[in-house]
Amino acid sequence: MTEAAISPPPTTADGGRALRGWLAANRARNRVLWDEATRSCQVFGHAETQRMLKDPETFSSDFGRLIPAPESPVEVAPGERPVPNLLEGHLSVTDPPRHHKLRRLVSQALTPRAVRELEPKIDRISAGLLDAMAGRAEVEMVAGFFNPLPVVVIAELLGVPAGDQAMFRGWADALVSANHDAGAVDAARLQLPESMAELLLEMQSYILDHAAHRRRHPGDDVLSRLVAAEVEGERLSETEIFAITLMLLLAGHISTTLLLGNALIRLDEEPAAAAALRENPALVPGALEEVLRYSPPAPLAYRLTTRPTTLGGVDIPADVMVASWVFSANHDERVFTDPETFDITRDPNPHLSFGHGIHFCIGAPLGRMEARIALSQLLERAKELRFAEAPVYYESPTVFGVKRLVLSNPVA
Repeated sequence: MTEAAISPPPTTADGGRALRGWLAANRARNRVLWDEATRSCQVFGHAETQRMLKDPETFSSDFGRLIPAPESPVEVAPGERPVPNLLEGHLSVTDPPRHHKLRRLVSQALTPRAVRELEPKIDRISAGLLDAMAGRAEVEMVAGFFNPLPVVVIAELLGVPAGDQAMFRGWADALVSANHDAGAVDAARLQLPESMAELLLEMQSYILDHAAHRRRHPGDDVLSRLVAAEVEGERLSETEIFAITLMLLLAGHISTTLLLGNALIRLDEEPAAAAALRENPALVPGALEEVLRYSPPAPLAYRLTTRPTTLGGVDIPADVMVASWVFSANHDERVFTDPETFDITRDPNPHLSFGHGIHFCIGAPLGRMEARIALSQLLERAKELRFAEAPVYYESPTVFGVKRLVLSNPVA
């Protein structure tokens, strides 16, 4: 086995500059490195990451073997639902054949038609948020635009009443910050801390009660379709309905929020690209793909080995965590010409920011649509993007992007 001492990744408080250098240095040593100190493997190459992501038999997404089901830290009355185990029924942490059934069930609910029909709603929601900013001297874009847009869209997708959407936003914010201090190869990041138990029970009660109502009184929304979906005579359990709804809320919210923030950071640093997008809005989709490559909102992908294997010439034992740096794979010199250059016309652009293989992000079409509409509207209405203060970044290795971004008088 090839061993290499791997220093902890640097904080992203500087906007990822130090992390980019750290990733490049490790990628130059070897695109796969075994770290004896943590008994884990870290992957830095594009081809190696692809191979890992498309081989679920060797690289499992089921972390239940690594992390036991949580014990409830709060007393649950007889007959009441226990604190949910988020590793049970979650689409992104299941393997075939169960994964195939779950994905088919979710696909029946999150249909291409359902996503397409959201476009006028997204357009309206985005315009309304920008209207609320018009004429203000300063606007904090994360709280005022990037965050509420996807949460409101997901709430509408699920059929959540408008009056409850603020509660959904609060839940999403709490979930994002729950494991802020977990390390890059720390298994603790895969489960929420005990302090979240009461919030999880509140969320579970709300979502499952809402699902039960939709089962009795179905509507034209994703939650109604989730409770009705059936594959080979099997429907989703309560646990799976809750886990999938939570996945839509958390993954669908934070990825779009971070993508939009990262887009503004890049356009601030690349004024020629911003000018090109204003002149030709048709370039916006390609520009967003380049943002996803250059500054991926989810910089890491995790798997657990089921058996001894070899990846990139490195022997990896069974039952160890493999952390693949998507951030590094997206900058692999073997795949991307001049990878440190931000090029909104890059084609092809085979970044891995939405995953690869069976776990390719099922919500990618919705996230792309939200970001395209939001960025296009913002560039049309904000003739100049000026930062009123330095952006504040998340410092967790598991998300990359800004949590605070203040613009001066951005919207006409």
